[in-house]
Amino acid sequence: MRRKILIAGSMLILAACSPPSEGEDWLAKGDGQVSAPSNEDARQVLQKWFDDNPQCSPFFPVPHDVAVDAEYTRQQAQVFVNAGLLQEEGELAIADPNSGSGARKVVRYDATPEGKAQFRPGTGALANMPTVICYGTRNVEDVKVGEIDAMGYRVSVAYHYRLSDVPRWARTTSIAAFYPTFPEWLDREEEGYEDLIWKNGKWSLERPPTSGMFDFRQLSH
Repeated sequence: MRRKILIAGSMLILAACSPPSEGEDWLAKGDGQVSAPSNEDARQVLQKWFDDNPQCSPFFPVPHDVAVDAEYTRQQAQVFVNAGLLQEEGELAIADPNSGSGARKVVRYDATPEGKAQFRPGTGALANMPTVICYGTRNVEDVKVGEIDAMGYRVSVAYHYRLSDVPRWARTTSIAAFYPTFPEWLDREEEGYEDLIWKNGKWSLERPPTSGMFDFRQLSH
């Protein structure tokens, strides 16, 4: 019995003296509580998410059908034709039970090769959007981490960002003429706030960021 007790005690001592494994170093600091991430650690968490999820706008379903008599909406579609993203496929009649003839005439616009490279299904805060178009990536800077909460598993982060990797089409004259405030979105500095949570041995975003975004579906801004 004495031998068994000595062995058990030795095992406990070894466990206590063993260095923390990967992912446990946060827990090993101080009095055993999780430590808040540094400003740089928080910046890397944010930047990785934004690198994987560019800044995007909801877009029309593609192919995009516009009623032949919707003059202003056709002008809007022409903006993206001039920007090299859409091409006009011509007129066609599509079924419409609300029409007296059972059909209505539309002009169909489909994606160009460049448009196909730019359009994508929505992700993150736009996950419910079938088609979005992305116009840059947030470049995170000036990060400030707040105090960790009483439970030790959540921290608020404030940061600034500017857009980088802005695609060529976003700076075309046709886009700027129809959406005169859009160039400001591309160049201005923005401020954001997010919460990080400690989960599975690391800090990560509590939810997808939901800051303001430009919406190309609107007829003007």
